[in-house]
Amino acid sequence: MRRHCFLGGMVAAAVFLFLPSVALAGMGAATFEDVGTYLSLTQMTRERLQAISFFAAGLLLSAAIIRGLWNSLAKDFQRLPQPTYFKALGLVLLWGLLFLLVLTMISGARELMTPGAWEKKGLLYELKSSPGGE
Repeated sequence: MRRHCFLGGMVAAAVFLFLPSVALAGMGAATFEDVGTYLSLTQMTRERLQAISFFAAGLLLSAAIIRGLWNSLAKDFQRLPQPTYFKALGLVLLWGLLFLLVLTMISGARELMTPGAWEKKGLLYELKSSPGGE
Protein backbone atom coordinates (compact mmCIF):
# COMPACT_ATOMS: atom_id res chain seq x y z
CA MET A 1 0.00 0.00 0.00
CA ARG A 2 2.77 2.41 0.94
CA ARG A 3 4.74 1.60 -2.20
CA HIS A 4 1.61 2.17 -4.31
CA CYS A 5 1.18 5.72 -2.89
CA PHE A 6 4.86 6.47 -3.44
CA LEU A 7 4.72 5.35 -7.07
CA GLY A 8 1.52 7.31 -7.66
CA GLY A 9 3.17 10.44 -6.24
CA MET A 10 6.22 9.93 -8.44
CA VAL A 11 4.06 9.53 -11.55
CA ALA A 12 2.08 12.68 -10.71
CA ALA A 13 5.30 14.65 -10.14
CA ALA A 14 6.73 13.40 -13.45
CA VAL A 15 3.56 14.39 -15.31
CA PHE A 16 3.60 17.94 -13.89
CA LEU A 17 7.32 18.43 -14.34
CA PHE A 18 8.05 16.88 -17.70
CA LEU A 19 4.95 17.38 -19.83
CA PRO A 20 5.02 20.70 -21.65
CA SER A 21 2.06 22.98 -21.34
CA VAL A 22 0.91 26.07 -23.16
CA ALA A 23 1.45 29.39 -21.36
CA LEU A 24 -1.69 31.30 -20.61
CA ALA A 25 -2.15 34.73 -22.17
CA GLY A 26 -0.89 37.62 -20.08
CA MET A 27 1.84 35.74 -18.26
CA GLY A 28 4.98 37.81 -18.11
CA ALA A 29 8.52 36.59 -18.48
CA ALA A 30 11.11 38.77 -16.79
CA THR A 31 14.73 38.41 -17.81
CA PHE A 32 17.84 39.81 -16.18
CA GLU A 33 17.89 42.65 -18.68
CA ASP A 34 14.44 43.77 -17.47
CA VAL A 35 15.40 44.03 -13.81
CA GLY A 36 17.00 47.47 -14.13
CA THR A 37 13.98 48.81 -15.98
CA TYR A 38 11.28 47.65 -13.57
CA LEU A 39 13.13 47.84 -10.27
CA SER A 40 14.61 51.31 -10.53
CA LEU A 41 14.18 53.50 -7.46
CA THR A 42 13.04 57.09 -7.40
CA GLN A 43 15.15 59.74 -5.69
CA MET A 44 12.75 59.92 -2.74
CA THR A 45 12.88 56.15 -2.29
CA ARG A 46 16.68 56.18 -2.35
CA GLU A 47 16.78 58.92 0.28
CA ARG A 48 14.35 57.06 2.54
CA LEU A 49 16.31 53.83 2.23
CA GLN A 50 19.50 55.72 3.08
CA ALA A 51 17.88 57.23 6.16
CA ILE A 52 16.53 53.86 7.31
CA SER A 53 19.85 52.12 6.74
CA PHE A 54 21.71 54.90 8.58
CA PHE A 55 19.31 54.52 11.52
CA ALA A 56 19.68 50.73 11.51
CA ALA A 57 23.49 50.94 11.35
CA GLY A 58 23.52 53.44 14.23
CA LEU A 59 21.25 51.18 16.25
CA LEU A 60 23.42 48.10 15.67
CA LEU A 61 26.62 50.03 16.35
CA SER A 62 25.28 51.53 19.59
CA ALA A 63 24.22 48.04 20.74
CA ALA A 64 27.79 46.83 20.16
CA ILE A 65 29.17 49.82 22.08
CA ILE A 66 26.76 49.28 24.98
CA ARG A 67 27.69 45.60 25.13
CA GLY A 68 31.41 46.43 25.13
CA LEU A 69 31.05 49.05 27.85
CA TRP A 70 28.86 46.80 30.00
CA ASN A 71 31.21 43.84 29.66
CA SER A 72 34.24 45.97 30.52
CA LEU A 73 32.39 47.17 33.62
CA ALA A 74 31.42 43.57 34.45
CA LYS A 75 35.10 42.63 34.66
CA ASP A 76 35.44 44.90 37.69
CA PHE A 77 32.12 43.95 39.27
CA GLN A 78 31.73 40.18 39.29
CA ARG A 79 28.02 40.22 40.15
CA LEU A 80 27.04 41.97 36.89
CA PRO A 81 25.88 39.60 34.17
CA GLN A 82 27.58 39.70 30.79
CA PRO A 83 24.85 40.28 28.20
CA THR A 84 24.88 38.90 24.70
CA TYR A 85 24.69 41.17 21.67
CA PHE A 86 20.94 40.58 21.28
CA LYS A 87 20.29 41.50 24.91
CA ALA A 88 22.28 44.70 24.41
CA LEU A 89 20.25 45.39 21.27
CA GLY A 90 17.04 44.91 23.26
CA LEU A 91 18.34 47.29 25.92
CA VAL A 92 19.11 49.94 23.30
CA LEU A 93 15.64 49.50 21.75
CA LEU A 94 13.94 49.84 25.15
CA TRP A 95 15.91 53.00 25.95
CA GLY A 96 14.99 54.37 22.54
CA LEU A 97 11.30 53.76 23.19
CA LEU A 98 11.64 55.41 26.60
CA PHE A 99 13.20 58.51 25.02
CA LEU A 100 10.43 58.58 22.40
CA LEU A 101 7.83 58.50 25.17
CA VAL A 102 9.54 61.33 27.06
CA LEU A 103 9.87 63.51 23.96
CA THR A 104 6.20 62.90 23.12
CA MET A 105 5.23 63.95 26.63
CA ILE A 106 7.33 67.12 26.31
CA SER A 107 5.65 68.09 23.05
CA GLY A 108 2.23 67.39 24.57
CA ALA A 109 3.07 69.55 27.58
CA ARG A 110 4.10 72.35 25.23
CA GLU A 111 0.63 72.30 23.70
CA LEU A 112 -1.07 72.14 27.12
CA MET A 113 0.88 75.13 28.45
CA THR A 114 0.09 77.29 25.43
CA PRO A 115 -3.25 76.10 24.04
CA GLY A 116 -3.90 77.18 20.48
CA ALA A 117 -0.53 78.94 20.14
CA TRP A 118 0.85 76.43 17.65
CA GLU A 119 -0.38 75.79 14.12
CA LYS A 120 0.70 73.13 11.70
CA LYS A 121 2.55 74.34 8.60
CA GLY A 122 3.55 71.42 6.42
CA LEU A 123 5.10 68.74 8.58
CA LEU A 124 6.13 71.03 11.43
CA TYR A 125 4.36 73.21 13.98
CA GLU A 126 5.12 76.91 14.24
CA LEU A 127 3.89 79.63 16.55
CA LYS A 128 0.84 81.42 15.23
CA SER A 129 1.55 84.92 14.09
CA SER A 130 0.21 87.52 16.49
CA PRO A 131 -2.65 89.76 15.31
CA GLY A 132 -0.49 92.87 15.92
CA GLY A 133 1.71 91.97 12.95
CA GLU A 134 4.91 91.14 14.83
